[in-house]
Amino acid sequence: MGKGAPVSEDEEKAILEALESGKSQTQTAKDFDRSPDTIHRIAARHGLEYSGPKNANIARTCYASADRIKLVGKLLDKAEELIKTCSNPRDLQPLAMAIAIGIDKRRLEEATDPSARGGEIRILFEKMGEEGEA
Repeated sequence: MGKGAPVSEDEEKAILEALESGKSQTQTAKDFDRSPDTIHRIAARHGLEYSGPKNANIARTCYASADRIKLVGKLLDKAEELIKTCSNPRDLQPLAMAIAIGIDKRRLEEATDPSARGGEIRILFEKMGEEGEA
């Protein structure tokens, strides 16, 4: 059950004006002493989509993907060093497996074929660009 009184028409108009002027939903909730959920419902009812966290999540995912690519690169660099010293076939098998997995992971992260699984960085940055243009 809600804590406050129902939102009046005048208050709802003021909330919409605040949101349309660029104030965040969280700040608007604080300014009007309302819950963020109430502000979100009012915004949604009037077609104001709040996309801040969605864009932040896309960016965070892109950077996580970039970090994974760097890590895979370090793995492959280390494997290249180790392969020079590997003379025993028994040692070669796990090293070859690690190299194969590293190459596959790198391919998945950077895939350019839209039908291929992966290519998260490219896809996410394209999404961010499309949303910025809209």
